[in-house]
Amino acid sequence: MLEKLRDHMSKRNETAVLTLGSQPHRVTRPVRVNFDGGPIELRLGTQKLHLCPEIGVVPDPQADRKDLILLDPQRFYSEVAGFELLKCGEKILVGRENERLDKIFNFPKNVMKRHLTLANKNGQIAIKPLDGETETYVSRVEDRSEIDRLKKLHLRNLKHLRQIFDGPIELLPQEEALATIERAMEVFSDEPYRAKDSHGRPGGVLDLPAKPTPVVVGDLHAEVDNLLKILSVGQYLDGLESGEVVLLLLGDMVHRQVHGALEEMDSSLLMLDLIFKLKVRFPDRVFCLRGNHETLDESVGKVGVPQGLILREKAQALRGTKYVEHLARCFELLPYVVKTDDFIATHAGPTRSGGALQNLVDIHDYPQLAWQLTWNRVQGPFRPAGYTKKDVKAFRAKLGVEKRTPLIVSHTPLSFDGTVWTNIGEIKNHHVVYSANQDRLAVFVRVGREMVPLEYSAEHILEFANRLDLAPQ
Repeated sequence: MLEKLRDHMSKRNETAVLTLGSQPHRVTRPVRVNFDGGPIELRLGTQKLHLCPEIGVVPDPQADRKDLILLDPQRFYSEVAGFELLKCGEKILVGRENERLDKIFNFPKNVMKRHLTLANKNGQIAIKPLDGETETYVSRVEDRSEIDRLKKLHLRNLKHLRQIFDGPIELLPQEEALATIERAMEVFSDEPYRAKDSHGRPGGVLDLPAKPTPVVVGDLHAEVDNLLKILSVGQYLDGLESGEVVLLLLGDMVHRQVHGALEEMDSSLLMLDLIFKLKVRFPDRVFCLRGNHETLDESVGKVGVPQGLILREKAQALRGTKYVEHLARCFELLPYVVKTDDFIATHAGPTRSGGALQNLVDIHDYPQLAWQLTWNRVQGPFRPAGYTKKDVKAFRAKLGVEKRTPLIVSHTPLSFDGTVWTNIGEIKNHHVVYSANQDRLAVFVRVGREMVPLEYSAEHILEFANRLDLAPQ
């Protein structure tokens, strides 16, 4: 009898394997879904979500992609909306108790606080209901237009970027590069949302309006593929065109940090060409803060490689003295601080010395403040002189924002394989985003009134983008 009872309990605890059809299947106990690569629809109460393969923009039959994307199809394809990257081996709680997902999807009340768990088991999906009262249905997405929708959006955005660049995304010829940087420099010289300093120059503080949705990108370090990936996913490009999105780059746009590529500068010049093209196209919607690498000085580099000097020499060889002078001037014109109603940001961290907001506007008269904003790092075991919670609090007060306003910085990735870290240094609403990794990248996007980090799988896009046929289909 005891053995039969054990057998019965064992069978009850077994996870059923579900083969999906077009008809919704109600999930009342743990199931595994045989995932064949097509999107799956989840219905949680009245909330509809799609779980799609993160197949990437570039077709690659050899790629063993197992990551998945959870999105709201009613919002993702029509507005700037969040999503969740469910990486292979990860499990997430889906429900209102998951504050991050609740911010992204704004769950209705009929989604339970702990509705279910969703696990990516090497591409197979494990669904476990957590409440016997939950309404959870799962089905295959069989509408062809929905199946291909994510891929088509990627491709459309890549073609749009090609059109903005006005040709293949490759190093511009000397004359066009010079003309582009001259137009960009005109914009930087009289940039929107920046007060003039006491000498009539563009000030160090960028005061962005509240309405557009900010998309905040960390260090890119000449990883052009990463910027293309960010701009080819979702509705960011459409938002830039309509004025509903502001793109903010937190500095360190140049100088690759990958071992063996520290002296390679073609990618830095191409990154600048792309950013300057975007700036000219969207003068009041694309902004760049200055990082410590935005310089042509020989003192800036990595492991003894003078990357600033090498960039100067490369630009001189390809584009001449006038271009180099303009590039140095563009770097000097960049702001150091951004403030909005929803967040504040610098490249490296807050200032540690006194001074008022006007000192930040007059940043060129205060080189020590400029140095801190581009070089500071949070205090840690090996950085006892780093900035602290007290400095973050004082910086928020200096900028005149609420004490809980998020501070977003880049500059200091906390690990080699990560891309975003929240509430670091035991400082509430103090976040680091780093967008230069070759495996993962991240941005912060405002969802509702909250700044939410979104992660992406990195991929090599550039060569594929340049092969796309732009002729009308």
